[in-house]
Amino acid sequence: MSSIETLNKKAKICLAKKSDIPMSPLFNMANAAKRNTTADLKYLQDALDFLTCKAKAKMKFTNDEKEFLKEIYEAFWWGGRYKGLNEAAQLANHYVNGEGNSIANPYKIDATIYKTSKVVIATMKAMKIYLSDADFGKTKFLRIRCDNVDFRSKAYSKPLLKMNYQTEGKMKSNGVLEAAQNNQRLHKADGHFYLEAISRLTSNNTVQTNWRVDSLYDFEPFEKHDYYTEIPLGKSKLILSDGLSEYMTRIGVANSFWYRAEWSETWNIITQDAS
Repeated sequence: MSSIETLNKKAKICLAKKSDIPMSPLFNMANAAKRNTTADLKYLQDALDFLTCKAKAKMKFTNDEKEFLKEIYEAFWWGGRYKGLNEAAQLANHYVNGEGNSIANPYKIDATIYKTSKVVIATMKAMKIYLSDADFGKTKFLRIRCDNVDFRSKAYSKPLLKMNYQTEGKMKSNGVLEAAQNNQRLHKADGHFYLEAISRLTSNNTVQTNWRVDSLYDFEPFEKHDYYTEIPLGKSKLILSDGLSEYMTRIGVANSFWYRAEWSETWNIITQDAS
């Protein structure tokens, strides 16, 4: 069967289960969350399932369907703010209302959720030991990321792999940092990330470091994975396909973007005895 024939077959399946598109998803989500109304949840889920099917078949979306998807993400802003997930809410809103920031001009978010994270604090300590032993060279400048192979080979980085992922977060074998499962504010905003240290050695033997987390807000397409996101609504959950979220960028509803959290610290070189 040719690719066109396959898409046509998928399109027929989608049209067979066509669903009405909610005109006010925020209202339906609020009802489902506060009153546990199954009718509102089903109304939303049926619409999302229908649009997921259309996206897989690469069918054209109507203006009402596009507006519904945008309003779903705008509803995440209201829901996230209500639950104290400020950064996740901010990122979701920027996905549908931003213009797509590049790595050279990233969207800025508050760094508090990172610099107060246990795994970030532990990684910062290990990276400072590494920097204390490093040769800053003539420029007195070093830039490393937590996935640096030499850094990860050091004994003091090994405990990062054994941290409690539930309560502390941990470093994965490839060097990426994983947010603690119970740290919902960070986990919902950015579950996996890299910590970078941009450091300069000063004349009085202290180090000035800009700590930085750069991440890309995007979603995996259907062709790569069948991931999905669960949105808690009262006692139930709304299922949103990552593939559908990614498809939103193809139909002009959303834009993937780079974002950054950054903070600075001046610290003293750590002696071997202190480490």
